[in-house]
Amino acid sequence: MSDKRTSPLVLDAMIVTGNTKAAVKAAGGGSSDLWTVPPEHIHYDPRDNVRPLNKERVRKIADLIKANGYDRKKPLGCFVRKVGGEDRIFVYEGQHRYHGALLAISEGYEIDRLPLVIDEAKSVTRANLIYAGVVNNDSEKLTPLQLAEQIVELQALGEENKTICARLNITDQTIRDCLLLAKAPAAIHKLVREQAVTSTLAIEQIRAHGPEKALERLQRGIEAAKATGKAKATKKHVEAASAAPAALAPKRINDTQAKQLLQALQSVLHDPLFGKLSPGTIEGVHTALEPLTDLLDALPSKAAKRAISMPNEHGVYTRCETIKAPLFKRSGRHPYEIHLAHIAADKWIFSTSSAIGTEYRSSPCALREGDPTYPTRGQAIRAAVSQITLDMQDPRKRDAKEAPGIHAWLNKLYLAPDPDWTEALATSAVGSK
Repeated sequence: MSDKRTSPLVLDAMIVTGNTKAAVKAAGGGSSDLWTVPPEHIHYDPRDNVRPLNKERVRKIADLIKANGYDRKKPLGCFVRKVGGEDRIFVYEGQHRYHGALLAISEGYEIDRLPLVIDEAKSVTRANLIYAGVVNNDSEKLTPLQLAEQIVELQALGEENKTICARLNITDQTIRDCLLLAKAPAAIHKLVREQAVTSTLAIEQIRAHGPEKALERLQRGIEAAKATGKAKATKKHVEAASAAPAALAPKRINDTQAKQLLQALQSVLHDPLFGKLSPGTIEGVHTALEPLTDLLDALPSKAAKRAISMPNEHGVYTRCETIKAPLFKRSGRHPYEIHLAHIAADKWIFSTSSAIGTEYRSSPCALREGDPTYPTRGQAIRAAVSQITLDMQDPRKRDAKEAPGIHAWLNKLYLAPDPDWTEALATSAVGSK
């Protein structure tokens, strides 16, 4: 007797595979432009990709490859670039699959070749790479801020707005909104990248109140969101926090500003000439810092003794300390580096390197006739900061996307305490003026 409470499971017919070449020929097809290349012969430049590399996504793809193999139905998009007279293949579409494959290989998984499609040379331009990058990221849409960066670059390449609209399938309003965000203060960009606010909310506030007022309103909204335990501010938070007149809003120092003030006061306390300040000032500093002793950084009165560097046969000090500006994700490079050499007791020298846009410059750390030396490491760093600050006045660098991060890094270096600075050096410096 059959059980009527269940029904038999109907299975699909088993797939019987056929002859690929015969099927393509019967369909009137031809050979494809699919190539397979060993992974080690495929090159990568982050500037060819519109989206920054996401390491978490690379990790996930690597795990999927190790579990299931590389899916040959998803070839990489590539083009051929001349580098030093050599033809090299560069990936510009599928960067996460490419890096996922490399990660899987580094962990022992074998992949002899990766499938790829190479664009015709005549179609390869910077503008076309940007268009392809934006369109092919449609499944994981770019944020308005990321899209804004690409639109700005396309306009710099001479692309007209109507062309951008047609090729990206966007409206003039989208371009206007993106450019509004692109020209906003760097602080708003930072809030968007940190996901403290959405791009859409930032654009709405800028359009309604202007960039500076929008930044103020967004920051208030974020504080209001944090007070309720939320990490991201919504329009509701912004409107509620900005409802009271600005003049009536309580003026409070945030955590970052409080830390900066504490560090500045600590630097005053450790200055060699602190004892020569007026008694009232000295008492005021001690009174302010005494309850905060546990929060103060350990700042030695004298830095650890550092080894003396010796020059090579060309007079170059190869044993240098290097201080790097924060890595710029889009280029994958440090826009500036400071190289320090301790060449004798109380004698330091520096050189700098830069890599901004298409420019790359590097100077050897060497002491030439007439070059200045500096009595402490801190003074050499400050001299290097002054040189880079002057270099950043070049319009091409002043307006670069890396500029806000570079200036923040320079300010931090310049304001750092100098533990090697002594009263004798201070007196000498004052006397030389």
